Amino acid sequence: MTRMLLRSGKDPFTPVVAEATLTQDVFNSNSGNYLFQHAIWKSLLTAGTEIVANGTLSERELPDEGDAKRINDGFDQFVIPLANAFRPDFAHRLENLTRLIENLTIPVTVIGVGAQAGVGLATEELDEMADVVRAFVGAVLERSASIGVRGEFTKKYLMGLGFPDDTVDIIGCPSLFLHGHDLRIDKDPTGINAESKLALNLTPEVPGIGAFALQQAAAYPNLTYIGQDGNDLRLMIWGIPFPHVTDPQVPVHMLHPLYQADRMRLFLDMWTWLDFLADRDFTYGTRFHGNVAALLARRPAMLLAHDSRTLELAEYHQMPHRVVPEFTDPIDAVALYDEVDFSAFNAELPRGFDRYLAFLEKNDLGHIWQPGNENPEFAERLAKAELPPAVKTLCSTDGTELAARLQWLRNGQVFDGKRHKQAYGYPFPYPPRRDPATRLYKAEQATKKEIGELRARIRKLEGRTFKGLARRALNHIRAGARPKELPAAKSDG
Repeated sequence: MTRMLLRSGKDPFTPVVAEATLTQDVFNSNSGNYLFQHAIWKSLLTAGTEIVANGTLSERELPDEGDAKRINDGFDQFVIPLANAFRPDFAHRLENLTRLIENLTIPVTVIGVGAQAGVGLATEELDEMADVVRAFVGAVLERSASIGVRGEFTKKYLMGLGFPDDTVDIIGCPSLFLHGHDLRIDKDPTGINAESKLALNLTPEVPGIGAFALQQAAAYPNLTYIGQDGNDLRLMIWGIPFPHVTDPQVPVHMLHPLYQADRMRLFLDMWTWLDFLADRDFTYGTRFHGNVAALLARRPAMLLAHDSRTLELAEYHQMPHRVVPEFTDPIDAVALYDEVDFSAFNAELPRGFDRYLAFLEKNDLGHIWQPGNENPEFAERLAKAELPPAVKTLCSTDGTELAARLQWLRNGQVFDGKRHKQAYGYPFPYPPRRDPATRLYKAEQATKKEIGELRARIRKLEGRTFKGLARRALNHIRAGARPKELPAAKSDG
């Protein structure tokens, strides 16, 4: 039996409530991460393999002595699905992963990593982290045959840092290979109209996107906005607005028309997300994985690419897209749908899938598409999983969201000494001190100890004051004992 540690917020089968997902950041700030993490999970879960999620905890702090040994002793492989990890604000996490990998003796494989820049594909903004990327990729390549990257832009970036051509394999995003060769998208030749059921995804920071969102919401009454990141989830379950987006036209606050009309949803699992989009006529927007989810549900989608990470993947997979670095001109969903052409995408997907399998085999990763490795267990376990429904806004009229919030607050009202009753239990709590519930418990115990020590000191000091000495003498008298000679009292000051 091969035992594999996989960088994933959780496994595909375990339900985690919205509040725990947010509090413990189980989806690592974006539900889109589940699409490639769980697609890889499905690919590698052969009949002879056990996969354990690392909860994405390995990168959050520097590893302690012994952390690598736990992995070396407990696992045969460490597989690291990544997205746009070559970006400055992820540099510290890459450093933490590098420190860990440098002490691992088992094979380490990175799948689907990409560099992030503007649509001009200039890498100057990545110069500050060149040494960090070199150290990370170098450590990985000492433990694998190659590294799997998203597209040509990332490969050129790594080759520019000195890595040989044959060590950098372009594989795109593994999320699109969930169904293997058998993914084909066909659109309805009759098109869509103002009454069609649409799904919109947005990146709130893109210039002009607020006016675009309002226009789409007004023009299409059956449009639903699909949020993906932690700020979206915080807004939906607690009503807390985004801290960094000030445009009131963007759906980042409770007073937005999409929020007030309960036309916003966020999915805590890939599978419920696909089920919802399978019933939509068309999906469009700036989120790469938001549109991939629609394609995996075999429904038409159009990506509005606004940076290198989305453009690189769209070009590699021949995914229908339009380059929109900022939303200054009107965009009509009906026109977008008419523009969509899936002939190139349908032709390219099987070829890309073959390259993906070749990469897995090059790195000695068995997969379910190899003869004898088929594993019906994945589908069976998924069918039995009781995954939570989509998160709605607090304006939902059925009361389910308010009931869920009250239950969470009630369960956490009395801290049970370990964790909240609905918290997510990490299957491999590496490093164990990172578990927020455990950290809170330890902090509470330390605080209690400190309070106890301070109280003891106060009692000791009080006993040396005149008031304290008098109280001790009175206690002796009440007890029938003759008071001893009392020492001179000290001033309270």
